Amino acid sequence: MKTKILSIAILSVLFFLSGCTERIDIELDSSYARCVIYGEITTDTTQHKVTVRRTGDYYGEYAPIGISGANVSISDGDNVFELSEDPENPGVYLTQDDVYGIPGRIYTLNVSNVDLLDDGIMQSYEATSELRQVAEPDSIDVLYRREWEGWIIQAYATDPAETEDFYMFHTYINGVLQSDSLMNINIQDDLFFNGNQTNGALIEYIPGEDGLAVNDTVTIGFCGITQDYYVYLIETQVSARPSNPLFSGAPANPKSNISNNAIGFFTAYSIERATKIVKQVEYYQ
Repeated sequence: MKTKILSIAILSVLFFLSGCTERIDIELDSSYARCVIYGEITTDTTQHKVTVRRTGDYYGEYAPIGISGANVSISDGDNVFELSEDPENPGVYLTQDDVYGIPGRIYTLNVSNVDLLDDGIMQSYEATSELRQVAEPDSIDVLYRREWEGWIIQAYATDPAETEDFYMFHTYINGVLQSDSLMNINIQDDLFFNGNQTNGALIEYIPGEDGLAVNDTVTIGFCGITQDYYVYLIETQVSARPSNPLFSGAPANPKSNISNNAIGFFTAYSIERATKIVKQVEYYQ
């Protein structure tokens, strides 16, 4: 009798599972088109860039599209720098090549005449950022660390005691920028060395013994950034990493400082540099 009841139960389960083949269409949430603006001004005398793009559905299959015809400017209260659109790159706007930022000033980005939806309705956007001074580095060390199977770059500098400081590092090898995307940028606050010498703080790791060679020139750009931009970089890097669990929802956009519900960021920062030529493979002790 028990065997008969068990057989009936198994058949019932199999029948139920075989019937669960109906297609279920789930309507996923979509996001509307938004303006994506990213720009910066630094203490370097160079052409500074602002990009203005349009994005759409998170689940779409196309990259953000450059928006042409915008009016773009950066001002510091005394001077206004007008940007011109790069004729070869729609949505990319450039200053003249003699523009530079001054520490202590507040910079404002203005973007207007943006036809976001191609409907003739023009939008305007604005953002501000303080250009903060950065501590001038004393030197850097470039050493090979055998147990890590890679090179480390250490910084020596005196951090100011009066302020809470946030750093971003740009790494150049033989003049070529290695941190060429937001995901590759190293950042650090001064929590553990505020007002003191950094005493060889680790700021970069280059994998592989062949990652560097004798006579390579290594340059580190020390950038003094705002806390808001520091948080933005953290949120950007976290949101770009693979999700866990695998089928979790779409990540939230990093917090923007651009007005009118745009996404992206406008930042101003100072840059100081330190350089070292690799004379020999110096092993970390």
